[in-house]
Amino acid sequence: MSLLTIKQLYITDSHTNQPLVSDINFQIKKGETLGIIGESGSGKTITCRAITGLNDSRLKVEGHIYFDGIDLLKVSEQSLREQRGGEIAMIMQQGSRAFDPSTKVRKQMFETMRAHTKLSLKEIEAVLLKYMDFMNLKQPKKIMQSYPFMLSGGMLQRLMIVLALALKPKLIIADEPTTALDTITQYEVLEAFRNIKKEFDCAMIFISHDLAVINQVADSVLVMKAGQCIETGLKETVLYQPEHTYTKYLISTKQKINQHFKKTMRGELHA
Repeated sequence: MSLLTIKQLYITDSHTNQPLVSDINFQIKKGETLGIIGESGSGKTITCRAITGLNDSRLKVEGHIYFDGIDLLKVSEQSLREQRGGEIAMIMQQGSRAFDPSTKVRKQMFETMRAHTKLSLKEIEAVLLKYMDFMNLKQPKKIMQSYPFMLSGGMLQRLMIVLALALKPKLIIADEPTTALDTITQYEVLEAFRNIKKEFDCAMIFISHDLAVINQVADSVLVMKAGQCIETGLKETVLYQPEHTYTKYLISTKQKINQHFKKTMRGELHA
C-alpha cells in the first residue's frame, strides 16, 4: 500500500487563473525515495508544498493528496499543521531560513520538539544529541548554544535534518537541500541522505534540478516541465533509457557539461 498518493493534482493562480500545475499523478511507498527533477519554474516546489499546505493562499489546489489513507486537501488547517510537523517533515533549500537568527538553536529545536511530541526536556535533549551524532556534528552542545548566524549554511542544513529525524516522520520532503552549499558540504549532506535511506524506513521526496544528485538518492524519478509530468518511472529507466525528448535533453546537457569540465581540468581547452 502506498504511503502517499497524488491524484489529478491541479494548482492555479486564483488572481490570474493561470494554471501552474496540471494533472500530476504519482505515489510513494514506505521506505521509497522519489526524485523530482526539472528546470526552475517547472512546478516541483509548489507541487510538494501543496502536500503540506504551505503554498500561498492565492494558489488554488484541486485534486487528491492521500497521505496514510487521509486526503490532506479535505482536513482542517489544525490537522494539517499536526501532520506537517510530525508525520511529514520539510527540509528547505536554505537552512538559514528555517531558524530565527535572534534565538539560540537549542531553544528553537526544543520548541519544535515540544510542539509535536510528549517527550520531556531531558528526553528531547537525548534524542537531539543522538541524531546530531548520526549526522557527524561535533561538539553538539556547543552548537545548540549558538545563534544561527554563528553557524555555516551546511551546519544549519544538517540541523534541519536532525530535527526531521528526531520527529520520526513517515515522509521527508527535501527541496533542493544541496543547491546553496559548497561542493564539500554538498557531498556531506548527500552522504547524510544516503545514510537515512539505509538506517530509516521513512519515505522521501527529493527535489532537485541536478541529475547527479537524483541519481545518488532516488529509487524512482518524476520529470516535470511547465507544470506537467512528462515522464516517470524507476531511476534506471528514466535516467538511462529515457523516452521523452525533454528528459533526453536534460541528460545530454548534463553529460556535455561534465565532458567540458573534464577537458578543462585536463587542460585541453584553451582561451
